Amino acid sequence: MDNVRCTSICTWTENWVEEEDITTNILSRLPVKSLLICKSVSKRWRRLICSPDFVLSQLRWSRENPSFIFFLRYENELIKISGEVFERIPLPFGQRPNNCDMICSFNGFICLTNYIGWNHNIFIWNPATQEVQLLPTTTLSKKPPKIGVAYGPGTYKLFRIFYPASKSQPGYCECEAYSSITRSWKGIGRVTYWPMSSKHVSINETVYWFISAEKDRTVAGSILAVDLEENFRKISLPEEVSRNLSLVDLEGCLSLISIHVEANRFDLWVLQDYKNEAIWFRKCSEDMPILEIGYVFSVVAQKNEILFMLVERYFVYNIGSRTWRELDWGDVLRRKYPTAFAFTESLLPCTGTIGI
Repeated sequence: MDNVRCTSICTWTENWVEEEDITTNILSRLPVKSLLICKSVSKRWRRLICSPDFVLSQLRWSRENPSFIFFLRYENELIKISGEVFERIPLPFGQRPNNCDMICSFNGFICLTNYIGWNHNIFIWNPATQEVQLLPTTTLSKKPPKIGVAYGPGTYKLFRIFYPASKSQPGYCECEAYSSITRSWKGIGRVTYWPMSSKHVSINETVYWFISAEKDRTVAGSILAVDLEENFRKISLPEEVSRNLSLVDLEGCLSLISIHVEANRFDLWVLQDYKNEAIWFRKCSEDMPILEIGYVFSVVAQKNEILFMLVERYFVYNIGSRTWRELDWGDVLRRKYPTAFAFTESLLPCTGTIGI
C-alpha cells in the first residue's frame, strides 16, 4: 500500500512540474502587458510570473525577439516598433521636461536624464510595467556629464563622468558610479578622457564610448571602456576607418560601422580581445546604394541586422543574407530625427535585482 501511495505522489509531482514548465514556456512568450493581466488569473499564476526564474525566462525570450524603440526628444514620447506594430509610449513625466534625453536601453529599462542648469535628474524606467525610479542626486557638474550603463545578470552600474562645479582646474574631470546593489553613488576619482557624448554601447558588463582624436576634436580617435569592476581602458581604432563612425552591439560583440561616403560603402569591424590587446578584424565591406538617397544620421544594430536611419527613409542590412530592405514606416518617424535603440521587454524591477 505504501508503495502504491509513493508511486501516486511521485507521478502527481512529476506531472505538476511538467505542467509548470509548459505554463512557463507559454506565458514567457506573452507581452509584458498581457503578463500583468495574467497575474490576476490565480494565485498560482501570480506566484509563477513573479518568480525570479520566470522573470529571467521571459527576458531570455524577449532578447530573441527584440524590437526597436525611438526617442522623440521634442515630442515627449517614445515609439516602439515591433514588426508592423507601432506603439506610442508617453514619457514618465507630468509635462514636457526642460532638457530630457534618452541615454540607453538595457534589460527592458530606459535610462533618461533631465537637466536644469547644473542640476540634473537620472531616471531608470521600465516602460512595459511603467515603474520608474529616480536615482539619488549627486555632485553638481559644470556641464551635462557623460553617462554609461554597464549591466550583468541581476545588477547594473551607472558611470557618470563630469566636471566638478566646485573646481576650476581646466581639463579636470571625475567619475562617479551608481550601483543597483548599494543604491548609492560613490566617487571613483579622476578620469583622463572625456567621452564625445553619452551615446555608448554596453556589452559583456562593459561600457564603451567614443573619445575624440587629439588633433581633431570633432572626430573619434579611440574608445574608452569601463567594466562593472570599475576598470578603465583605452582601445585604439583600426587605421582604415572613416570619420563617419558608429559603435554597435552586433550579436554580443563590440563592432564599428565605418561609412565611406565617397566610395558608397560601409565597413563592419568587430573587436577581438587577446590578452588585453585590442585586435580588430573587418567582417565585411558592402556597397551602400542608400547613400545616393541621403545622409545617414544614425545607426543601430539588432541581432544580425543593422538599421541605417536617413532623414526621410529607413533601411536594414542583413549580414547573413547580405541584402538590403527598406522599412515602410510612413510618416510616423519621418523628419523627426529620433534616437534609436534595440529594446527588449522585461518584468525586471527598476532596482535591477531579483534575488539572483
